[in-house]
Amino acid sequence: MEKLILVIVEAAIELVPESIQDHPSVRAYAARRGKKPWEVLLDRSYHHSAMKRLPEAEKRGRPDITHFTLLEALGSPLNKLSLIEVYIQARSGHVIWVSPETRLPRVYERFKGLMEKLYQEPVVEAEGKTLLKLKEGTLAQLLGEIKPDLRILLSEKGELMRWSSFGKLITSAKKPVIMIGGFPHGDFHKSAHEMADKAVSLWPEPLEAWIVASRAISIIEHALEVGERISQGKHIKEN
Repeated sequence: MEKLILVIVEAAIELVPESIQDHPSVRAYAARRGKKPWEVLLDRSYHHSAMKRLPEAEKRGRPDITHFTLLEALGSPLNKLSLIEVYIQARSGHVIWVSPETRLPRVYERFKGLMEKLYQEPVVEAEGKTLLKLKEGTLAQLLGEIKPDLRILLSEKGELMRWSSFGKLITSAKKPVIMIGGFPHGDFHKSAHEMADKAVSLWPEPLEAWIVASRAISIIEHALEVGERISQGKHIKEN
């Protein structure tokens, strides 16, 4: 395996839709933050009553899922070894590339502020390095650009697989993609299933997205013998 690509699919990240920007809860929340209603992220914690108007409301307004998942991925030994690349395919119809060097805010409210800034200025840089980049795009377009040789959808409805078998499957590919849902309830859209080579489950019961990401990355690290190689002073890419 040269590099693992992690895609947070259908991530519940979007600016407040126009149809509910006039709702009192939305306007009050935006005013408290000194912003316009269309400049803030949709967040169920604050916009629950307004979201009743929205289609697929049960899958929306949860940026925290992506926040936790990113913290797990970017803080992993696999990322510190430059063996993982992360993308967000957002509900808003955008794809966000996340640099492996990005140090995200630990505080959720600051993370939301960062995402809101990204929607206004689609590139975030620091010390001359691009850390986040947002552009319009679909999952199909992203996969077309990445050109993976293995596409795995991690889903509770997928085939329950032994962890050791999952590790071998992923690490036997040159450029595998694992796709994890960034939404709180419901299933992936049909198109996501159709784009996957295989749907896999790592546990017989539903798990939170960030737990799935953490376990998947840990399993891959184990399959690559990361701990053993590092303890012996060897580079992980050595044969």
